[in-house]
Amino acid sequence: MASSDTDVTNPLTETEQRNLESVTNVLEFWNTHDIEGILQFYDDEIVWRNVGLEETYEGKQAVREFLGRLMTALPDLVFTVDHKIARGDNVAEQWTIRGTHLGTFLGIPPTGRAIEIQALSMVVLRNGRFLRDEFYWDTRRVMNQMGLMPSLAATQSAVGRGFLWAAVKTGNVLTPRGRRARSARRARQ
Repeated sequence: MASSDTDVTNPLTETEQRNLESVTNVLEFWNTHDIEGILQFYDDEIVWRNVGLEETYEGKQAVREFLGRLMTALPDLVFTVDHKIARGDNVAEQWTIRGTHLGTFLGIPPTGRAIEIQALSMVVLRNGRFLRDEFYWDTRRVMNQMGLMPSLAATQSAVGRGFLWAAVKTGNVLTPRGRRARSARRARQ
């Protein structure tokens, strides 16, 4: 089978090399918890879109506040980038944050449990600085690691499905139907 041009990786441009260096070099500051060092890699007009939390942080001050909360929640945080792909001013990254939940995170008090956040970022850089970062991560998995939700595997068993069925039918979940059922019960009491 003959190789086609689409099977060949083109050499990186200067811009792509610079952007990959930025993505790599910022890790030192993440892993030493140096928020101001991290922010040196960000454009003044940075926009972070945290899809998992449905939050957007605009500007360095908003990013600084989020980083402070994150590093307080996971004081032993370690950040690794597993894969990265550059194309012009765009970089896609697959990354992982690991740490111990020792401070409030997601509004949840410390559980002392190990947390691993696996995520994907779609980054736009300007002059080698992060301008926009949209990152996607599985909040359900993190809640499971905190002991607050069952694993999806557990919900697939007969017992797990029975538990979920009962929770939904009795209104013990925060769905519109559950809220209506809970309101109706309160009204009868």
